[in-house]
Amino acid sequence: MRAQTATESEPKTSSRLSGALARARHVHPVWGLNVLLIVIAVALYGGPVRGLQPLADPHLPWWSIAIAFAIAERCVVHLHFRRGAHSFSLGDIPLVFGLIFCSAEAFVLGCLLGSAIVMLFDRRLPPVKFVFNISQFAVHACVAILVIHALAPVSDHVGERTWVAALIATQASGFLTVVLIATAISLSEGLVKLRTVVHMLSMDLVVTLSNASLGLCGAVIASSDARALPLLAVPSLTLFAAYRAYLSERERHKRLEFLYEANRTLARSREIAHALEGLLVRSLEAFRAELAEIILFGSEENPSLRTLLGPGSYRELMEPVDSEVADAMRELLERSAGGAITLDPPFGGARLQRYLEARGVTHAMVAPLPGEERVIGAIMLANRFGVVRSFDHDDLRLLDTLAGNASVALQYDRLEQAVTQLSVLQEQLHHQAYHDPLTNLANRSLFTDKVKAAIGDRRGELAVLFIDLDDFKTINDSLGHSAGDELLVSVASRLRACLRPEDVVARLGGDEFAVMVEDGHDAEAAAVKVARRIMEAFVLPVGVGAESVSVYLSLGIATSHRGAGSAEELIRDADVAMYRAKTSGKGHFEVFHPSMGEAVLERHGLKEELRLAIERQQLTLYFQPIVDLDTGALVAEEALVRWEHPRRGLVGPSEFVPLAEETGLILSLGQYVLEEACHQARRWQARHEAGPAGEPGVAVHVNLSAVELRDPELVDRVRATLFDAGVHPGSIVFEITESVLLEDSERVKATISELRSLGVRFALDDFGTGYSSLSYLHTLPFDLLKIAKSFVDGLARGGREASFARMIIELARTLGVAVIAEGIETQEQADALVALECDYGQGFHLGRPEPVKPELQLRSAA
Repeated sequence: MRAQTATESEPKTSSRLSGALARARHVHPVWGLNVLLIVIAVALYGGPVRGLQPLADPHLPWWSIAIAFAIAERCVVHLHFRRGAHSFSLGDIPLVFGLIFCSAEAFVLGCLLGSAIVMLFDRRLPPVKFVFNISQFAVHACVAILVIHALAPVSDHVGERTWVAALIATQASGFLTVVLIATAISLSEGLVKLRTVVHMLSMDLVVTLSNASLGLCGAVIASSDARALPLLAVPSLTLFAAYRAYLSERERHKRLEFLYEANRTLARSREIAHALEGLLVRSLEAFRAELAEIILFGSEENPSLRTLLGPGSYRELMEPVDSEVADAMRELLERSAGGAITLDPPFGGARLQRYLEARGVTHAMVAPLPGEERVIGAIMLANRFGVVRSFDHDDLRLLDTLAGNASVALQYDRLEQAVTQLSVLQEQLHHQAYHDPLTNLANRSLFTDKVKAAIGDRRGELAVLFIDLDDFKTINDSLGHSAGDELLVSVASRLRACLRPEDVVARLGGDEFAVMVEDGHDAEAAAVKVARRIMEAFVLPVGVGAESVSVYLSLGIATSHRGAGSAEELIRDADVAMYRAKTSGKGHFEVFHPSMGEAVLERHGLKEELRLAIERQQLTLYFQPIVDLDTGALVAEEALVRWEHPRRGLVGPSEFVPLAEETGLILSLGQYVLEEACHQARRWQARHEAGPAGEPGVAVHVNLSAVELRDPELVDRVRATLFDAGVHPGSIVFEITESVLLEDSERVKATISELRSLGVRFALDDFGTGYSSLSYLHTLPFDLLKIAKSFVDGLARGGREASFARMIIELARTLGVAVIAEGIETQEQADALVALECDYGQGFHLGRPEPVKPELQLRSAA
C-alpha cells in the first residue's frame, strides 16, 4: 500500500512540483533512454564523425544506401521477449557497404532514412519504440564509423585490414544494439535475465558475423567488378531463410514446452480456481497477451463463471458472469464449427461487443472447451504485445490444442462439480446472513422480517417475547468465553423445546433472545403460557462443561393489540417490559403496558448521560493486541471504547453503542474514538521512529458503523483528524461488518474508496456471519478479513465452522488479502490456525483489552 502524509502546509510551487512529478510517473520510462541516445548521437555526429570520407571506391550516394537498408529491414525475423522483441535482419550487408563506400553524412542519412521508412509504413511502431529504434540506429552507426576509420586505411581497393576493421565495427555496433535493447526491455517490463541477454548476444554474434562476411564479399566484388553483385542475392536469401527456420524451430519448441507445462499445472492443482488461474498465467506469457479469460458456461441451476487475468495485476477467480454474455459467447463458438477463431471489432452481437469493449479488448482469439455432449466453456486471449500484434494461424492451432488438453485434464464432471460447490457455498453464506452462527437461530434481521410479515398478513394477534439472561456477564467472565458460548447454545436448545413448530425463536445478539407467537384469538394468553413454560424449563441448572450453572431469565411480552404499529415498536415494547422485569428483581416476566413508558424515559436519561460523557471525554479506550501467529510479534491493536458510568460501573459497547446510533451520538462517539486512536497511534509511531531500525510499527484498528459511513462529512473529518494527529495514514485500519455493505452499497463503496485514497486501510470484520457475497470481495479493496469467533471456536470441534474457517483463509489467500482470526482462547486454536496458514490472531489467549497506561504514553511520546 502506498500512502503519504502531509505534516504542514506547502506553498503553491511545491504543489505544482508535486503535480509535475505525478504526471512524470505516467511517462513511459524508455523516453528517458531515448533522450539520452539522441544526445549521444548528436554529439558523436557533430564531433568526430562528421566530415569523414569513404575508405574505398566506388563512392555510393546516400539514396542507394537508404534503398538497401529499406530492403534489408524488410527481410526480418523477430525474437520475442514478453512485450518486446529483438529483430534480426540482413541490415549488416548494407551496413558494411556504407561503412566502406560512403561518406559519414551519406551513410548516417541513408541508414536512418531507409530504416525509418520501413518502421513507419511497414511495422507501424508506437512513437516510443520508433524513436528508440531510430536513435539507437544513429548511435550504433556513428560508433561503427569511428571504429572502422580508426582501424582501416583509405585505399583504392578493399584490403585485408579493411576486412578486419569492418568485422570489428559491425560486431561492436551489434553488441551495443543488444545492450540498448536489453536496457529498454528492462526499463519497461522489468530486469531481463542474464541468460536471455547472453542468448541475444550469441545469436547476434552469429548473425552479424555471417551478414558482415557476406557484405564484405560483396564489397570486394564491387571494388573489382560491380557487375557480379547480383550473385550475392542467392546466398543472402539462403542466409535469411536459415535465420527464419532456426527461430521457427525455436518457437515450435517453446510452444511444445508451454503445452507440457500447462498440462502439468492443470494436473497438479487440486482446486479448480487455482488450476484455471495457473493455466491463464502461462497462457499470457506464451501468447504475449495483455488479458486472458476462461468462461465456464452454466446451466439452468448454476450460473456461468469466469476466471480472468489482466490487464496488469487485475484478476477474478470463479466470479459469476452475465448469462447473456455467456450465451452470446457460446453461440459464437457454435457457429465457428468448433475451432479457435480470431475476434476483431465488431465482436459479433451487441451484448458481446459491449462486454469486450468495456474490458478494453482491441483484438482477441477464442477457443471452445469441448465437453462430452456440449461446449462447456471458452478460453480467450486478447491484446497481444510486441512487434507483430495480430494472432496468426499457428496461434489459433496452439490455442485449440490447449483448449482440448484443458478439457481432458480438468474433466467435465470436475468443472460441473466446481460450479455446484460454489453455488452451495453461496447458499450457505446466504444462510449465515440471517442466522446466528453460534446457535443457528434466526438473527435480528430475520426475526424483524418475520414480525413485519406477520403484522402485514393480519391473520390474528401477535406477541413478541424478549428474553435476557440475568448475570450472563458474570458467568462469562468467571468461566471464560468458551463456557459462555456453550451456555448460549444450551439456552437456545431449551428455548426450542418450549415452543410450537410455528413459533419463531431468534438470538438478537449477546445474551438476548426473542420469540414470536401468533394466535387467532388471544396472543397475550398464548405468550404467557409460553413464558411460563420457558421459566419452568430453566428451573434445572444447565450443564456447561464440567460445571452446572443455574440460569435465570428476565422476560418481557408485548402484543400487537396494545397498539404497536410496526415490528420495531413491538420488539421495543417487549424490550421495555423485559427491562421492567429485570429491575423488579429478575427471574420473572412482565407484560408490556403503556405506563411502562417511564422505562423509555429512563433510557432517554441514559442517552443524555452518554451525550455528556462524550462531550466531557469521560469514555476510555481499551486496546486489544493483534499478533503475527507465526512469530508472536505485535502488529496492531484494536481500539475498544468503554464507558465508566458513575452508577453502573464499566459499561460495554453492546449496551451504549445502540443508544448512540439511535440518537445520532454515534458520529460524536466515533469521532472521539478516532481522535484518541490516532493520537495513540502517533505515540507508538514516534516510539517506532526512535527505536531500532527495522522494528515494525503498530497499527490501530478502529470500528466504523453504518451511520458513520453514511455521513457525507466522514472523509473530510478523517482527513483532518489524521493531519492534526500527525499520524501516518497506513497506521489506521477501519473495521466494518458485512451488514454495513448491504445498506446503500454503492454509497458505501464510494466512501470506502475515498478513505482508501487517504492511505488508510480496511478490514472486513466478522467475515462469514453476514451475507458474505463473493462479488464485493473483489470490487471493494479490503486489506484484511477477520474470521468471526464462532468459526475459531469450531476449529477444536472440527465441525462445519472449522470447514468455513479453512475456506475463508483459502479465499483470502487467493484474493491476496491477509486474515485475522478473532476470539482465540486456547493454544489448540492458535496451533490449528497456524496449520491453516492464518496470518494474524486476536483473543484472550493472546492478550486481553487493556487501557494504555499514562506512563507508557509519556515514555512513547518522549
